[in-house]
Amino acid sequence: MEGIAIPNSGRMGHAGSQVFMFRPEFLAEEGSLLHKKYICPVLYDHKFQAAVLRRESEMQRKVLEDMLEMDRIQDKKAFGYEMAFRNKIAEMWIDFIHMLGVEPETAKLRTSEKEERLKEMLAFIHKEYRNEISLSDIADAAKVSKREALRCFQEEIHISPGAYLKDYRLQMACTMLRNTSETITTVSQNCGFHSASYFGKVFRSQMGCTPYEFRNRSV
Repeated sequence: MEGIAIPNSGRMGHAGSQVFMFRPEFLAEEGSLLHKKYICPVLYDHKFQAAVLRRESEMQRKVLEDMLEMDRIQDKKAFGYEMAFRNKIAEMWIDFIHMLGVEPETAKLRTSEKEERLKEMLAFIHKEYRNEISLSDIADAAKVSKREALRCFQEEIHISPGAYLKDYRLQMACTMLRNTSETITTVSQNCGFHSASYFGKVFRSQMGCTPYEFRNRSV
């Protein structure tokens, strides 16, 4: 999985919210022991596809404070801020794992054939998400049938290939809206939404605001 997006309020898109997105490889190289021990138990468990963070909870408040500090580090851009940002992400991730109740030291290190196939299909999506992609294209990336592709996604990450593709495109769109000045139409095209009106409809449905509103709140 190429990107992790985490909202710092109860719902993505609400006033004052932000989305922090980073590559898992920023914390640990894919396939490494650290990746399997600390990243995979969260990314490949359907229970953790979304987490609502509230300040009333001490553990959740700690994660929110980590995110706010990450935002301050990024805004100031003092010398060495990239290293400080990476360290804070690692600290936040450990707090996040504790909050979810994951026990990394006892997590099963999975290297099943289905997982390998899934990794190939995810890598294909991450590379080609800007283009038109069908279920057949995704299945072909792992040299499996469409039925097997569906089974791999459902059994490993409990989401369909189409839903994962849409979510990933939205993650990329959020990143572009926050970090570039490209027009909404250009963002939609660059993220695989070839209709700006459809992009706006999907974005509002998932994020609770329009792309324009999201960009203004991220400034």
